[in-house]
Amino acid sequence: MVTTLSDKFRVASFVAAVLVVLRHAHNLPAFFPTATEPAWLNGLEWGTIFWTDVAVPFFFFSSGFFFMRTDYVREKKYLSMLGKKATSLLIPFVLWNLVGLCFLFVSDKEGNMGDTWSQMFKNILLSKWYGPLWFVRDLMLLMLFYPLYGWLCRNPFQPLLIALILWLMYSRWWPADISLLTAEGIIFFLLGGLFQHHSSWLTKKVPAYVTLFLLVSWLLYSFFVTSWNMRIHQLSLLIGMPAFWFSLDLLPQRVREFCRHMSKYSFLIYVTHFYLLKVMKVGTAYFFVDNAGMAFIAFLVIPIVLIFMIIAIGRTWERLSPKTYSFCMGGRRSM
Repeated sequence: MVTTLSDKFRVASFVAAVLVVLRHAHNLPAFFPTATEPAWLNGLEWGTIFWTDVAVPFFFFSSGFFFMRTDYVREKKYLSMLGKKATSLLIPFVLWNLVGLCFLFVSDKEGNMGDTWSQMFKNILLSKWYGPLWFVRDLMLLMLFYPLYGWLCRNPFQPLLIALILWLMYSRWWPADISLLTAEGIIFFLLGGLFQHHSSWLTKKVPAYVTLFLLVSWLLYSFFVTSWNMRIHQLSLLIGMPAFWFSLDLLPQRVREFCRHMSKYSFLIYVTHFYLLKVMKVGTAYFFVDNAGMAFIAFLVIPIVLIFMIIAIGRTWERLSPKTYSFCMGGRRSM
């Protein structure tokens, strides 16, 4: 049974990974190259992009929550921590960018590879080889810069941490993109660190009707007030994050157990889905261009098929070669 806070984070990590895949399942450019899609389909896909926007902020929050359990400077573990993060983050970042490079060799219409070594290195840092890895890159930078902010999580300085978070929210909080160290990522990473020292806040239960109100408000807001405007985006996440967290308690026990069990593949799903998903949706669209019905079916079905396919591949890969699986996953093991 899902009974602990760690269990709930595992459930949330898998659900968030599913939301990332669903977010990237947006297929209108592939099915409708001349932008002739019906309004209902456009609204469905764009609304989905907005409500799934909670996934990566949650990953930053979760990372900050678990990372800030240790005061690496005070306990003199900073250098050893960097060594561990080189294994868990840097190695997967490099390896899966190289996988992205393989896809770019086949099709690189936008020049994302780069023409010179310096341009190639710059494009890697800007996540132009493999878009979703910008999250891993920013995590590495946040952990590298720990001595600059880690002391804020100590009890005497937490009011300063809260003030910093509020200032960033008010003046720097724009929708996250792939630029280096987005303010949104920093905000939710620091929030996670703050909640690590007040974890009882995360164990609070709210009545089901409150959760349902938040959930419905979040979805309606996402589908009918869609905009990248800073304040609209902020309000969406301020509603969406608690709605996402509390709604996990409404999942049937079997579903929560399934998500908790599958959470060991969350990182695998995150780092492998992007180009596989692109191949599947572009390949389907090739045969059904301008077909709204097939675009709708593909939008719903392809992410599910892909997730189960990645899990099956992960299970087989780890069974046949546990060392290579662990290496490519940054030391993460599922067995």
